[in-house]
Order: sequence, then structure tokens, then C-alpha cells
Amino acid sequence: MEFLTVFTPTYNRKEKLGKLYRSLEQQTCKDFVWLIVDDGSSDGTDEYIGEVRETASFRIEYVYQSNAGKSAAHNKGVELTETELFACVDSDDSLTPNCVDAVKKKWSDKGDGDIGILAFCTQTQMPDAQKAVVRTKLKEAYDKHGLRGDTMLVYETRYIRRYRFPSFPGEKFVPENYLYDLLDRDGTLLLLPDVIYIREYCSDGYTQNMSRLIRNNPRGYAAYIEQRLQFDKGLKARFLDTVRYVAILKVVKESVFSKKVNKAVALFAYPLGWMLYLKKHRV
Repeated sequence: MEFLTVFTPTYNRKEKLGKLYRSLEQQTCKDFVWLIVDDGSSDGTDEYIGEVRETASFRIEYVYQSNAGKSAAHNKGVELTETELFACVDSDDSLTPNCVDAVKKKWSDKGDGDIGILAFCTQTQMPDAQKAVVRTKLKEAYDKHGLRGDTMLVYETRYIRRYRFPSFPGEKFVPENYLYDLLDRDGTLLLLPDVIYIREYCSDGYTQNMSRLIRNNPRGYAAYIEQRLQFDKGLKARFLDTVRYVAILKVVKESVFSKKVNKAVALFAYPLGWMLYLKKHRV
């Protein structure tokens, strides 16, 4: 059994997958399996994977599902994972040749409270003084240690398997932090301040279309904010998330005052939430 599952959810990204595949072929350590969950592609992705699987120097597992969105594909990927560690690598990204080896070596430093690894992408920024941190929770890394930008997250499978993204009729997206906030309660991440993940932002990707995704999947976003309000520490965080909650509830035509929130905070947040709705979420 391999050590790591490199999980890739994909939808009509046949032309992009080649770059990721080549980076996997270049790995100095082949102790991994590439698990692809195809979310309803119609561009010949299945044929491409079938071709490369014949000559690949590592195991490739391919699963097709009807188009249900990245969140559903992620749920399926976690469900199928059998390795000790799990890492999601998007179809338009790639890994440095030492990525798997670096992850394996870092995991050998695992302590009792560690549930995964936080590694750097090409755009990740962190003050040099904070790079000496040995372990951290994800939100703490951003709020306390000055982390900026996306990261590569590797989780021990037995922990990430505890949670699933919720689903809502007619929607296909829930913010990834919905899952990461839950995992933050379970333990810490070993910090690997080396760039081992090469991030590429495509014009049709999730990152570049976040406002549209939120507007088209309001209940998924509302579930994320509602959960974050339960975990928020401090008045500032609770206020800002209440502003977001007011705005997204406008989209689903519900009132924040009908929810289990701090009514005083909601009262002060309401005007800004209304303005945020008008600016970003109103169709």
C-alpha cells in the first residue's frame, strides 16, 4: 500500500492534466497513488487517463461521477482513499519533483497532536521569523503567524474521513474552509516552509470566480459562515462573519434575526451586510 494519495478532482481539464501527470512522473519518491475523480467531464478525460495509466510509473485510480461539483468529488475522493495521508492537488496545478519525498520526511517528525502537514505553494508568503514555527493550526497560521496566500495541505486520512462537505439541492459548491475549520479542532499541522506545490490560477477556476460561485451556491456558503460563527473567538471575527452572514442570507431570502446569532452583533452588522449584498451577491 502506498503512503500518500494525491487526489485530483477534475471537470473538462484534459488539456491541463498533462502538466500534473508529468510532475508526478518526475517525483523522486513514487510512494503514492494518483486518484482522479472526474466530475462529469465530456472532453475525453477518461481516454487520456486510460492512455497514461498504461505507462505510468505509479498507480492511477480513476472514478467518474455525474457532475455534482468539487465538494461532492472531494467527498468521493476521501471515501475511496486507503493510504495514510491524503492531499488534494487541483487539475491545473503541479508538484515539484521532491514533493512526495519532502512530505514523507516531514511526516516522520509527527507528534501525538499532529494531523497533517502545511506546505508552501509558489504564491505562499510568510515572515521569515515565523518559518521557524514547528506546528500550527491552519487558521492560527494566517491570524497569528502572518501566512498569506494558498498552501498545500496534507491530512492524515483517518482525520479527514471524519467530515464531509454538506450538499444542497441545485448547488455544487461549499468553501473548502468548511472542512479545514473542522479539522483545526482535531490537531495541529507540521509546518513545511518549502515550495513543493506549483499553483496556477486559470480564468475558469474556482479562485478566479469566487464571487459568482458564492452567488450561485448561497446555501453552501451560508453553511460555511454559520459554522464559522460557532468557532469565532473575539468580537471582531464574530462581527465580520455576521456581516457576511447577513449578505448571503439576503440571497436565500432569510433574515439573520431568525437564526441563532448574537442579536446585538447582528443589529450593528446589518447595514454593512446589506451593502455587501448589493455590491457582490445581488443578481
